Amino acid sequence: MLRAPGQTVAIVTADVLFVTAELKAALLAALGARLGLDEASLLVAASHTHTAPAVDPSKPRLGVCDPDYAALVGQRAAELLGRLAANDPVACHVDYRTGAADHAINRRRPGWRVSLRQFPYRGVRRAPNPAGPRDETLHLLTFSDSTDRPLAVLWSYACDPVGFPARTKVSADFPGVVRRALRDAHGAELPVLFLQGFAGDVRPRETGATTRFARRLVELVVGPLFAPFSTAQYAAWAGGLADRVVGVAKGALRTRRPVAPVCRRERTALSALVAGATAGRDVTFQRVSLDPGLHLVAVSAAPVTVYGAALRRLCPGAVLPVGYIDSVFGYLPTATMLGERGYEDSGFMRLFGLTGRFRPELEQVVRGAWERLIR
Repeated sequence: MLRAPGQTVAIVTADVLFVTAELKAALLAALGARLGLDEASLLVAASHTHTAPAVDPSKPRLGVCDPDYAALVGQRAAELLGRLAANDPVACHVDYRTGAADHAINRRRPGWRVSLRQFPYRGVRRAPNPAGPRDETLHLLTFSDSTDRPLAVLWSYACDPVGFPARTKVSADFPGVVRRALRDAHGAELPVLFLQGFAGDVRPRETGATTRFARRLVELVVGPLFAPFSTAQYAAWAGGLADRVVGVAKGALRTRRPVAPVCRRERTALSALVAGATAGRDVTFQRVSLDPGLHLVAVSAAPVTVYGAALRRLCPGAVLPVGYIDSVFGYLPTATMLGERGYEDSGFMRLFGLTGRFRPELEQVVRGAWERLIR
């Protein structure tokens, strides 16, 4: 929680697949007036880990939501905000550092698709595409007091957390590994927040060739495929990423800034993006600027990674693209992806309970929302 004259900001992150607009509304109903928070100044985001209990009842095909557990998540978030509000404010500044990882890979590979149920066709499969776009930027914000004692750390990276090998166990996936590493590096139980980037079409890069004979035969026909990490492979991958993030935290300072937040929020009807979408559903666009040159820009979707570069061209200063806030309607593809019959442009819709078809002008709609948000 950040307090400045005339503006309070709270950022709540949860290690779940999705959060919901209902969770955010409940937090505002309980604490908004008391803490001076509103829809624009409270940012609620999911890490998008795939190994946690579901809290979004609107997507039962992706995990059945236990209402009691969802209520517990809301209760714990409200308790946390309440405790923070009771603390005496500490003057702070924010240090922004950035670096690069090399741990993700694009998962949309074009090529021929073969099925017993239909004729072969050119399309996109979920498979490694080393030539595809990815964003390896590591963003790290350290909030420190006047003696440079760290008070909290926020970091961001665009990569779908699907690598944890024990699929029947609850895990924060790599955000949890990095969280522990940052706390060890700072020597304290710091609050460490993770904001997922625009990771709609990127996932962990494998660490070596498969040893499974049957899969190697299949790959001779269709090309390289993804396979689950072994425990050792996952430990090496996540540990390597954690080392990179800690290296950024200890690296050269890019900027030091006082905290002077400005918050904005825009809503766009989902039907402006998806023809045939249920009336009354909206897409949220949110900006939390910590100062005039440092921005968190978020959307209630799983945007594909190229939207991050498009956003940075629009927004001056340092930009952290953030996905998976509020109630996520589904993936946000680009116009060039439409008709490729991949997961992110159409295949996801049934699982997300979404009907309709993306409009060809969807990129212009998104750009318009961002332009209104930024000005």
